[in-house]
Amino acid sequence: MIRFDGAGKRHPDGTVAVEGLDLDVPTGRTTVLVGPSGCGKTTLLRMVNRMVEPTSGRVLLDGTDVAELDPAKLRRGIGYVIQQAGLFPHRRVIDNIATVPYLLGWDRKKARARAAELLDLVGLAPETAKRYPFQLSGGQQQRVGVARALAADPPVLLMDEPFSAVDPVVRAGLQEELLRLQSELHKTVLFVTHDIEEAVRLGDQVVVLRERGRIAQLADPHTLLTAPADADVAAFLGRDRGLRGLGLRPAAAVAVRPIPGGPGDRAAQGSPDGHGVRFGGWELTLDDRRRPIGWIDRHATGAALEPAPGFRPDTDTLRAALDAAVLSPAGIAVALDADGRAIGTADREAVLAALAARRPSPVDLATPGRSAGTEPSPTGPAGTGPAGTGSFDARGAGPGKAGADAVTTPATPATPATPVTPATASGAVETDGAGGGR
Repeated sequence: MIRFDGAGKRHPDGTVAVEGLDLDVPTGRTTVLVGPSGCGKTTLLRMVNRMVEPTSGRVLLDGTDVAELDPAKLRRGIGYVIQQAGLFPHRRVIDNIATVPYLLGWDRKKARARAAELLDLVGLAPETAKRYPFQLSGGQQQRVGVARALAADPPVLLMDEPFSAVDPVVRAGLQEELLRLQSELHKTVLFVTHDIEEAVRLGDQVVVLRERGRIAQLADPHTLLTAPADADVAAFLGRDRGLRGLGLRPAAAVAVRPIPGGPGDRAAQGSPDGHGVRFGGWELTLDDRRRPIGWIDRHATGAALEPAPGFRPDTDTLRAALDAAVLSPAGIAVALDADGRAIGTADREAVLAALAARRPSPVDLATPGRSAGTEPSPTGPAGTGPAGTGSFDARGAGPGKAGADAVTTPATPATPATPVTPATASGAVETDGAGGGR
């Protein structure tokens, strides 16, 4: 555990960067520091590895004051990931990753073998090992940075806005990769970001900071979004915090209407390949593997195919399901399996029904593949607003993040509503015209 015990930082000119912070960072969990520029996020993070020395209070690592430890040895035992990776330009990727093992005295063969393992762990091809940083994309460089931080298997990982310098698509992929890594490795992660979206997706607990490093609220993501401590926190979270909250609830709660028939089912004629299912005035066309091709407006002469947005009930969130239904020209989202095949549909009303069913508990919010944490989040200092009531994780598409018990205790996803059978589903096959519309 990392503990800030009255930690403060006053610069020589009298400027106070951090004013007496008390905060516990739980072992094996991800704690995210978020707040406006200049609130002390990075200063606090750098106190942990003594790149910034506190002028008051202490920073404890597993009960030991870091001020009593040799800075070089301390840093070699802590993973550190920064903006734009910070790779050595004159070293190949494999030697960049092996930097800390080399410093710890590992022989070259062992260090490079470890680096090769980590390349695979962070999703990079083996041939990447021989390249130089300038030959990599921004996203690949950040993956190398994460691999380098993990090379000596440190228990603590400090991440200072590591994904801020890449485009949104790459950033989402890196976030998903971090969730997957944490589900396997269970590191104690202290993560700094300006982005509240990133904070609630990645964090087991989120710490919203004011000026001088004062805690405005410490809470789990769901509590933060649904019960901000005050008007300032609510304003910082933004007016769309309700939509962000949908990203914490699994799509398994949506009642998916099964698509009748199997491969080769010719439920509807007139689609480009002869395979399709009709929903009122719309027809969903499928290929021979039952993957969605698109929607056709049956009432429009010579209508072109329109996109058929989909979602995965087992890994996606309610936000993804609602987004797919809203973007669909038919008002119907296509439920997909892991291979992209259509297994059913859900209209906007089905998604809204899942939203209205009840307020989720932390157990409901567990991503498939991870057990919801049962231990409460640490309580914040008096007057800092609601503390978290539990750890939970549906942070978006892709593999879920895991707590320490996830390896031995499979998650139980939220119980989905009973699927409606074709006989009772409104618009599941060619019917009386029920189904979504424009």
